[in-house]
Amino acid sequence: MKRIGLFVSLILIVPVLSFSQTGASCASPIPIPMDGVLRNYTISSSTGANMVCTSSGTTPITYFSIVANSSAEEMILKITGPNNQPVEMAFYDGIACTNGNLESASSICFYDGKGIWAPSGNFVITPNKTYIIRIKTATTGTIQISGQHYTPPNNSCLTATTIGTQLLFDNNAAHRPTTDVSTSGMCALDIDNTAIYVYTVEVTGPTSVSIENMSFDNNHQSDLLNLGFQMGIFTGSCGSLTTRTCYVGVASDAQVSAGVLPAGTKVYVAIDGILGSNCDYAIRAINAVILAAELKYFTAWKQAEGNILKWTSLKEYDNAFFEIERSVDGLNFETIDRIAGQVRYNSEKDYQYIDLSPPSKSFYRLKMITSGGKASYSNIIKVDRTNANFKVRFGNIVNDQLSLRVNDVKEQRMSIKIIDPSGREVYQQNSKINPGENLINIKANNLSNGFYYLILSGNGYKEAFPFFKS
Repeated sequence: MKRIGLFVSLILIVPVLSFSQTGASCASPIPIPMDGVLRNYTISSSTGANMVCTSSGTTPITYFSIVANSSAEEMILKITGPNNQPVEMAFYDGIACTNGNLESASSICFYDGKGIWAPSGNFVITPNKTYIIRIKTATTGTIQISGQHYTPPNNSCLTATTIGTQLLFDNNAAHRPTTDVSTSGMCALDIDNTAIYVYTVEVTGPTSVSIENMSFDNNHQSDLLNLGFQMGIFTGSCGSLTTRTCYVGVASDAQVSAGVLPAGTKVYVAIDGILGSNCDYAIRAINAVILAAELKYFTAWKQAEGNILKWTSLKEYDNAFFEIERSVDGLNFETIDRIAGQVRYNSEKDYQYIDLSPPSKSFYRLKMITSGGKASYSNIIKVDRTNANFKVRFGNIVNDQLSLRVNDVKEQRMSIKIIDPSGREVYQQNSKINPGENLINIKANNLSNGFYYLILSGNGYKEAFPFFKS
């Protein structure tokens, strides 16, 4: 995840548990830590009617809160309600749950009781702001939720995810509408949340794209009859794509032909949800270059000593090595190092590389090369080191004392605040930060057990971190 002027190393020791907060009203929501950890939450005893969805009746409602990070990244939640019954998520722009705060376009209906939520494509996230979600379930019990800040890696043609003949599991939930393809090229009336992929034709002849296990979760604007996706297949280069074909689908599986193409042709595939549907699916190409490896993710973190690149391969089929490529403009790349890969490795494997002399702005990608010399590429990620002065560490499970370590390269003042999930400030101090490492101990024995947010403000940055008082 991106951070502005800050590298964070948190000790994540968060148990899977049911939280004590009831979430019975908008004034006492249950905070959802945006750390990607799946947790069980107890559904409240409060009841209410639907706000935006078509499912009727008065059933349990529970309020939750989420906090945007300082980079205003997308917020994404994965939800599983009880007994596969309908779930409604009403999203409020702020901590006051009134009709004026209700963001209908960002509210969503899970008719099968599970799915992925993200704000609508035109919703503007405010950095460090607290938002409220009212979740209505058909029954009491527990609901499973995981949340994370997320920047879609394939929201444009230039950062398209490479696919091959093996299934890649993905979704378009947190994507914005793309400008790289036209509505006519997508067989679409409008474009809402687009994920883009690319593959290379292996041998001259017919080639196609296979969509499998597709599921849909729609926003409030449509009902079960309008769930679906639209897809376009293109050739050419980014900025001048030519439509091969387009397709509108409502089934869970589809195979769409791109026609007969010469070996080595790059084929781009764009997937978009009808009326903003969040789509969860698997995708692969037929007659595509076999990938050296299938990546789970590729990310970058800023540290004082350089940029740390991390990636995890799900499988490596014939991956002789990774080449790490860097660019200052996102177009022209050069190889800065090489790391050995694996051959026929069927488990997840983690990799890491530190770029010790990065420019102020860097673009990175991985080039995966088979033993026969065939290459495929990862998505492109960007790292901006402007004002990268801070390095902060603290344990996010706190007993009687919160110990905060701040490493800075210059002297300045820092504001330290603690707020509860409702946004009420329960602690504040200003501290002088000297060059080097600073240890700040904050008494926490007066805080009630539960979740809080630590707000750090310095010269040129502001950041919020969740922690749990036990």
